Amino acid sequence: MNSFVGYISECLGFGYYVLVYAVGALAMLLSVCAFQMKRRIYIVVLSSLGQTSWVIYFLLQADLVSAFSCALTAVMLALFSRRDKWEWITGNFSVGVFIGLIAGFSVFTFAVWSDVFPLLAGTFAAVAGSREDERRIRQFSVLWCFFWLLNSTFKVYPIAFANDLFCTASAITSLIRYRKGKNA
Repeated sequence: MNSFVGYISECLGFGYYVLVYAVGALAMLLSVCAFQMKRRIYIVVLSSLGQTSWVIYFLLQADLVSAFSCALTAVMLALFSRRDKWEWITGNFSVGVFIGLIAGFSVFTFAVWSDVFPLLAGTFAAVAGSREDERRIRQFSVLWCFFWLLNSTFKVYPIAFANDLFCTASAITSLIRYRKGKNA
């Protein structure tokens, strides 16, 4: 994977960094906006689209653990967005399957100690996406964002760090903004 990323970087030159930061900026916009949505479906769909953008970003960084965790999270959130139509997705079994997939891949591709953070972020994303109540989604999303923040801090991904910091703040802000009694 590193040789492929090196080849792309060499071919594009400075354009590679523009591409990486553009994809990261799109992912950031989608991710931060997701938590400010009032309805569950918008939170889940925007989060899924943001995670899809992060897959591309992490692949461009040759970080397979983070890319795979984001890919599973994107698929999982897309499935959770259909919870009204598909009753099988609402059970704890489906959440367990997603956590098992994220954990399994993380174990097999574990390269550095900080690879534990995508595993934890993916776990909390699975729990958050499976919740029906918007408040519960936001509560678990704070932890989801926090573990991605730790991942980007220790792996030194500047655009991901900015996103994760803003997402954590956005999730906390949305908890305050949509607290029970105020906008219920």
